[in-house]
Amino acid sequence: MRLSPEDISRLQHNPKDVRNICILAHVDHGKTSLSDSLLASNGIISQRMAGKARYLDSREDEQLRGITMESSAISLYFRTLKRENPESEGVIKEHLINLIDSPGHIDFSSEVSTASRLCDGAIVLVDVVEGVCSQTVTVLRQAWVDKLKPILVLNKIDRIITELQMSPTEAYTHLSKVIEQVNSVIGTFFVGERMQDDLLWRERKEKGETAEFIEKDDQDIYFSPEKNNVIFASAIDGWGFNIAQFSVIYEKKLGIHREKLQKCLWGDFYLDPKTKKVITSKGLKGRNLKPLFVSFVLDSIWRVYDVALMNRDQEKLEKIVKSLSIKILPRDMRSKDTKQLINTIMGQWLPVSNSILLTVIDKLPSPLESQKQRIPHILEPTQSSELIDKQLKQDMIDCNQEGLTSVYVSKIISVPEDELPKNQRQALTGDALIEKSREARLRASKAAEAARKLEESTQKEETDEFAVIQSSNADEFEWEFEEEEEEELIEIKNEVLIGFARVYSGSISVGQELNVLEPRFDPKHPNKHTKKATVSSLYLLMGRELIAIESAPAGSIVGIGGLEGKVLKSGTLVSPGVLGVNLAGINLNTQPIVKVALEPVNPTHMDRLVRGLELLNLADPCVQTYIQDTGEHILATAGELHLERCLKDLKERFAGVEITASKPDIPYRETIAAVDMNPAKNPELGRGTVNIKLDKYAITLETRPLPTEVTELLLNNVATLSNIARGEMNVEVDTDNDDHEEADDVDDDEIVVGTTMSIDEFKSKLESAFLSGNSEFKTKENIDWSQKDLFDRIAAFGAKRVGPNILFDSPEQSIRRLFSSSQNSKDARFIYEDSIFNGFQLATFEGPLAAEPAQGLAVFVKSIEIITDPEQIVAVPNLSGRFIGATKDAIHKGFLDWSPRLMLAMYSCDIQASSEVLGKVYAVVQRRRGVVVNEEMKEGTPFFTITAKIPVVEAFGFSDDIRKKTSGAALPQLVFNGFEIIDEDPFWVPTTEEELEALGEFAERENIARKYMNTIRKKKGLFVDEKVIKNAEKQRTLKKD
Repeated sequence: MRLSPEDISRLQHNPKDVRNICILAHVDHGKTSLSDSLLASNGIISQRMAGKARYLDSREDEQLRGITMESSAISLYFRTLKRENPESEGVIKEHLINLIDSPGHIDFSSEVSTASRLCDGAIVLVDVVEGVCSQTVTVLRQAWVDKLKPILVLNKIDRIITELQMSPTEAYTHLSKVIEQVNSVIGTFFVGERMQDDLLWRERKEKGETAEFIEKDDQDIYFSPEKNNVIFASAIDGWGFNIAQFSVIYEKKLGIHREKLQKCLWGDFYLDPKTKKVITSKGLKGRNLKPLFVSFVLDSIWRVYDVALMNRDQEKLEKIVKSLSIKILPRDMRSKDTKQLINTIMGQWLPVSNSILLTVIDKLPSPLESQKQRIPHILEPTQSSELIDKQLKQDMIDCNQEGLTSVYVSKIISVPEDELPKNQRQALTGDALIEKSREARLRASKAAEAARKLEESTQKEETDEFAVIQSSNADEFEWEFEEEEEEELIEIKNEVLIGFARVYSGSISVGQELNVLEPRFDPKHPNKHTKKATVSSLYLLMGRELIAIESAPAGSIVGIGGLEGKVLKSGTLVSPGVLGVNLAGINLNTQPIVKVALEPVNPTHMDRLVRGLELLNLADPCVQTYIQDTGEHILATAGELHLERCLKDLKERFAGVEITASKPDIPYRETIAAVDMNPAKNPELGRGTVNIKLDKYAITLETRPLPTEVTELLLNNVATLSNIARGEMNVEVDTDNDDHEEADDVDDDEIVVGTTMSIDEFKSKLESAFLSGNSEFKTKENIDWSQKDLFDRIAAFGAKRVGPNILFDSPEQSIRRLFSSSQNSKDARFIYEDSIFNGFQLATFEGPLAAEPAQGLAVFVKSIEIITDPEQIVAVPNLSGRFIGATKDAIHKGFLDWSPRLMLAMYSCDIQASSEVLGKVYAVVQRRRGVVVNEEMKEGTPFFTITAKIPVVEAFGFSDDIRKKTSGAALPQLVFNGFEIIDEDPFWVPTTEEELEALGEFAERENIARKYMNTIRKKKGLFVDEKVIKNAEKQRTLKKD
């Protein structure tokens, strides 16, 4: 049933009967097929096309690849008949269900993040054959973090019957284990949260706050079929059920009340054939009885598949259809398409849409119920939440449709302008069609008459043959020229940006003026990071269609027009004059790491490319676009598939020009190790120590590796370092110097999201991490990392003032410190201290190996002295700039005095494959320089789960390669897993006779680190120490074409 805008508006104003849900699952576990079945129940597509149409996959590349790339929303209508008791009359209740289908591929997990914040509940799908996969854990965590109440759908049960050919009893055991797997994941989230609560409680107790520890109950968080929060389904075959449905079926047959029967239909409960009573496993007494779920539920389903698909028996099939009291057309019964026959029978007996929608209405909360639980959780971690308008906060908790307006825009979607409702052709009535046809015939007759008169006049006139030819040639040339000119500029459809949003309180209407709070908005500074926007249009999102509406109350999911240039990726809209809450700090699980440089094929189209990149940056939450210092336009994406989709969108939708993309630019890191080192370059000074002499100043800097624990602590607490750099924490900052009032070199475009620590907590953890250095570095050059003043001596973090490198001041307090409460005045410190800071930032931002960011460096200012001997003083102009360059060079020299290492960006790869293709999977992984970390066979299935690590630089084309080699039997999921050291010195060369004989003089074939380093340096135009000609006198025969 399709709803009119009036019906939708009526249902929206009753939030008790609204459900906002999303579908979450691993890739290819059946989300879009399930969505099709739900759409078919509303008549949007036919029942026969359910599972095939993939209606919500509106993109062409989504249909071709068979995977979802963008989250899509649609509103469904569902009616239920409620009876208070069996004797009373039923009451019909109408419900509006806003459904969001989200992607399962890891490259598009940012779409899951943006969708989950809009919803109150989630349908979590799990393929019963593959079980819990990597992305299943990710989406379960997303649902847990956003406090979505989930229901579990065990999908693809048909595969257990047809592929694995399990018996009903084996299938019951297998299904139980899958539910246990999901519950174990949920259990780890609960334990982690409880430990965090316990830690916070202990901290409050130490501060003297005598709050009692509140023990949380975990009974309601797990999935259990008897609780009706588990659905058994086959979306492709159109059927599904929960325990409650079968308890209704067997209530009259067994004479057991449905509520009691519901508790017995799952678990170790059996029916005693003699007493006709339900018994537990204790009453079996050695008898081989089937559990009730097997004998009452699975046996019936297996029987249908057996007679209709596995061992076709027409007579038995007709009896089953008759016993189920369903009507199947004779032509369908005789059909040779057994899959369609199964779909018809099972779809009528146990329609999956009914079981899903009934469970959604029964088990998932309405906006009224949900916001009471979720809003306090959303507001707690926000900065300065106590400053938020109290009335607005209460309106959000109560989902008050008459209160102050608060709207969260999770992402911006781009829609072709001609697809907007106002620009679409309206369906004509019968009278309008007749009138239009009459007008067309009249115009045709007039045109024919005019052509006849023109032909008669041309026959009477005498024309010069040469003039006619000349004229026609001129016209032909003119037309050809115009065609070429038109072909050069490709006309593209205008794109309109619409905000994908959830109304949390009040209402939003066309023409309403609202304040836009950007992701960086802080209630402490209410005038910063805010804009004003006027709502130009409102839409109800119906998959591929948009329905224009005038207003939307709290609890609605809508599309908002008029936000272009006002909201970048995400934002919050609030009533004017109200201090609102910043809801836009979403933590994206997938960070863009694959970068390409773009340029148009025709240089005159550069303005189109720039405009296209701006639109793409707005329309995709996981894209980053920027211009490098070299002038190149950079596009950063989450992975190979994401990059492919972005380039396609850029070419066909946003820019409309042919684009040339460079080879993907992969991030690397540089670090140092304290093993297998050459002798120190200056043994007197010590390893990593360099002297700087400029004018009358002599500075000694020492570079050494940071303890691993310190590096990891800094990498995991970028949000805390960012707050320190911006001066948002209680840190001593020298306000006399303009360069350090704000962290200008901290990227304002990048929103750093994560938990922050107090200075005391950060100091405690950092000092304990310093102590690990004494056991990690056991060399004669080692320093005492247990010095108590190390934390106080920290002068800066780098690079960009938030990185995993530390600059330490000398004990004499020569330069400004970050945390010290008592330090020398500015006049008593080194006059060029800012040059030391800037040199440190530059040195760590571009390391000496390949100008990539450094990691794990500790730079100590050992001493700063003033030279008194006039003969040793060399006057140097522009000392400030010279000190920057000299500091950078000194740190790089100290870096190379140790054993330098290159770090590769790594993917963690999860692959599911059968034993037949296991060897091929290993071969592809090894060819890509990958390492298999773990291999585990899934119990009860023929599938192996392989976990491997693969360098990002070697991963391009990996998915296609593995699909080709395994004929599509293996599908890898690549997740960015940080950086790992290549344990090889890029400057190592063979020295012994054995090494020279085996590897040659330069060892190019074996030194992988040197190969990567030279590749990066060549790409950046840096000097590469390679001999182009090794044997100039050797004769060569060049191959001729």
